Formats: sequence, C-alpha cells, structure tokens
Amino acid sequence: MKITLALLSFLLLNACSPSETTPPPKLFKEQRAVLDQAKAVDATQQQQAEEQRKLIEQQTQ
Repeated sequence: MKITLALLSFLLLNACSPSETTPPPKLFKEQRAVLDQAKAVDATQQQQAEEQRKLIEQQTQ
C-alpha cells in the first residue's frame, strides 16, 4: 500500500513538473518594450530640462 502510494505520488509529481525542453513563456514582452521606451524618453526629457535650467541660470546672471 505504501509503495503504491509512493509510486503514484512520484508519477503525479513528474507529470505536473514542467518539462526542461519547454522554453519559458515571454509574458508581457510588448509591455516591457513599451516601458523601456518610456524610460528612454523620460531620461531624454530630464536631460533637456536640466540643460534648459542651466541656460536660464546663465541668462539671469
């Protein structure tokens, strides 16, 4: 009885475990790409704002 239960448990665990040949799913790939683009745009905007602040400071001095 115990051997049968152990064997069934082993088979169940092996059947439910993911196959090593299956590549991981690429979840939210498009969303990540859009987020990366938004981060790049944000960095550019911050750099331009900093340059504009420096120009304003130079003109007021």
